[in-house]
Amino acid sequence: MDTPYWRRLRPQLVNAVVVAAFVVGGAWSWRQGWPGALLSAAQLLPLFARHRAPGVVLAMTTAATVAHLLVGPPRNTMYLPVLIALYAAAGHRIGCGLATAAVGAAVFPAKGIFDGTLLAVAACGTAWLLGVERRRHAAERTELAARRLHDTLAQSTTVMLVQAEALRAGGALTEADRARLDTVLAAGRGALTLVRRTLRELHDQHDLPPDLTEVLARLRAAGLVLDHDPRLTGLARPVRDIAERIIAETATNALRHNGPGVRLHLGVEVTGDAVRITARNARSNRKPPGSGYGLTSLAEQVAAVHGTLHAAETGDGEWLVTAELPLTCPGSPVAARR
Repeated sequence: MDTPYWRRLRPQLVNAVVVAAFVVGGAWSWRQGWPGALLSAAQLLPLFARHRAPGVVLAMTTAATVAHLLVGPPRNTMYLPVLIALYAAAGHRIGCGLATAAVGAAVFPAKGIFDGTLLAVAACGTAWLLGVERRRHAAERTELAARRLHDTLAQSTTVMLVQAEALRAGGALTEADRARLDTVLAAGRGALTLVRRTLRELHDQHDLPPDLTEVLARLRAAGLVLDHDPRLTGLARPVRDIAERIIAETATNALRHNGPGVRLHLGVEVTGDAVRITARNARSNRKPPGSGYGLTSLAEQVAAVHGTLHAAETGDGEWLVTAELPLTCPGSPVAARR
């Protein structure tokens, strides 16, 4: 079982394996004397801090490795510490490129182009690419968590705030009740601010969209008026996922910024090879429309599939969101059914 203790122990086990392979593979031996021992230590010891300062560790390990390759009989296991450092510092493109080139050049005089330089560059490049893939996967998991947080907690908190504000404005409340309601509103706004801040911090695509039927039902109960339900049943699944997210976000924003009673006009139209989504509502002067994580994230996701999304105030005082998506998202062979 992958427990937190195992996760803490895993880097040290990797270090132990690297040290063992380094010694057993002949990268260091007693015959090298103190210079070899010092250079070996300079290669291996920085690895214990690679998660805290990956760029610095890569530079130190590379310098020690190049020196070791030049002064001693080179072994392929000598650049094993550099591979681990490259994996950890994969985001430092210039540093990784320089490290790969330096190791390849250092091994050339003794082992030549094929068994030396090309082998070293191939090994370093593989470690670097594996590190890049790990970072990409971690970024996708972070984005998944951020969007799920936005689609659940942020939208639910918005509904609660709108309902509480409506109750305070129109309810027959005592002063004590108003004070309690003000406390609830302050806590809710603070929670929503914290969610948005967390989303900004998490921000870097392939996740489940919100349950549109459930989202619209909650928003209707809170006071949103829809002229009709959107019809998305003819769209391929990848396109429909993005379309549902767009509609859920625009509907939430309409209620958040204008309060109960706001009417949202939704339009979904398939023309040619694209689907066009429009969302229009009258604006109140109570709150300006926001441009937080929701619309920013949506615009990036739409752009990633070669679509467009625009949100702006019209000349007649309405807020208009328009999005155009290709019927077949890149990477998906499934075409939309009309």
